[in-house]
Amino acid sequence: MSNDSALPPLPYPIYFVRNDPELCETLANVSTMPPFEQFYRPESGGSSSWIVQTYLQLKCRGLDVRLVPHYIPNSICVVSREELMKRQLLKRCLPFRCYLVVCQQDRPRPFICEHRVVQNRINVLAETDHYMPHWSQPDLKARNPERGDRVENIVFKGRWYYLPESYKDHHFIAQLAASGFTFSTDTDHHVNLSDWTDYSEADVLLAVRHRANLYLESKPPTKLINAWFAGCPALLGPEPAYQELRQSELDYIEVNSPEDVLQALQRLRTEPGLYQAMVENGWQRAKNFTPSVVASLWRDLLAGSVATGYQRWRDQPFVWQTVGRFLQCGYRLVEQERERRRFNVLTGRKR
Repeated sequence: MSNDSALPPLPYPIYFVRNDPELCETLANVSTMPPFEQFYRPESGGSSSWIVQTYLQLKCRGLDVRLVPHYIPNSICVVSREELMKRQLLKRCLPFRCYLVVCQQDRPRPFICEHRVVQNRINVLAETDHYMPHWSQPDLKARNPERGDRVENIVFKGRWYYLPESYKDHHFIAQLAASGFTFSTDTDHHVNLSDWTDYSEADVLLAVRHRANLYLESKPPTKLINAWFAGCPALLGPEPAYQELRQSELDYIEVNSPEDVLQALQRLRTEPGLYQAMVENGWQRAKNFTPSVVASLWRDLLAGSVATGYQRWRDQPFVWQTVGRFLQCGYRLVEQERERRRFNVLTGRKR
């Protein structure tokens, strides 16, 4: 990255916590963003995206951030909800001994923390909750402009089990084929990195999930933002994160059924200028979600509300530091477990 991407310094060092000592050591002294596959771990996707990628984007812009495999006492630590209470992180420092910022992801609301970073504005419920746009897909391969406004290849980029059965139905697939559309999915029903990053031959993105409302309210609008960057019009289900960003029909076309998909595809194919208008609108909307913009938002959060809260936290009375924080953590643990159980019941998760 060039020097013009540098950001104003942070008042305090920030420790991004990732349960992967080898990765932490490998990325300790980076100065440029490594390829996606070098830091992304499919088994811990959220931690790769929210923790490692954020660390890299800020580190490469000259900020004093470190990637560490455990909590650092008396410091500002940022961790993902999926790793918050992992035993490996707790061996050297319990969470109440540091000033903790937790990225909620699409997980139950965390309570053992001082700040929450959420990826959906619906989850901003307190002054210590902060909405942060998700990073766009690294190493994204945009749609080949030579494809023009043809509408042939419909792509589904996501985990197969999220796609509702009606969209997997042979009748729907046959209808698409009869109309000259190809519906591209991963044939073995698994996702690899190239599935997520390559839009070069994609003409339309389809992203639909039928899940519990509480689960959808925790999801980010990442697929829409990726489609904007890729120059690929999107047909999306009625999810809160998409609807919150939507300013016009040029942003995306909302679909609620396979029939809606077929009608939208015919519109894109036959309505003069609609396809290219959606592509150009997406490029304009994507400017608000570039890595530089998101990195600045992160820097301002860490130098603003988080730094101010951390300074107050350090100045707490000795009795509160030694006894109060421990008792507070116990209460928060109870609340967090209650929320975990509620989330799992309402979303149908098994754990």
